[in-house]
Amino acid sequence: MTDARTPVRAERGRNAERRGRIAEGLCVVRLWLTGWRVLARRHGGKRGSGIGEIDIVATRTGTLAFIEVKARTSANVALESVQSPQRARLQNAAEAFLARHPHLADKTVRFDVMILAGGWWPRRVADAWRPGEQ
Repeated sequence: MTDARTPVRAERGRNAERRGRIAEGLCVVRLWLTGWRVLARRHGGKRGSGIGEIDIVATRTGTLAFIEVKARTSANVALESVQSPQRARLQNAAEAFLARHPHLADKTVRFDVMILAGGWWPRRVADAWRPGEQ
């Protein structure tokens, strides 16, 4: 017996993946236009490793930003969607990234969130959280 919902769920997943890639692309364009240099996209560990995937890693004038991209219906919903467990996974991914790129250790590290909500131009929330915060 097959589950009739499976193809629908698979299609929703593909659509969400497509929207996410478009959102990330728009965020990369915004970063480039505002002087950021993108070092990596979709960087992280394998599923179940405890290391999350960082959507974008970018640098500008002594700052290294690990950026989570969220496309939601509102900015508040987007910000609230980055909860403690995801933050911890992203922080683990950031540590792994820095371990592989020790030449970046002198940079100021921060975690940003870029939001697409109600429009096509992303908004960046700089220093959205700090490691150890709930």
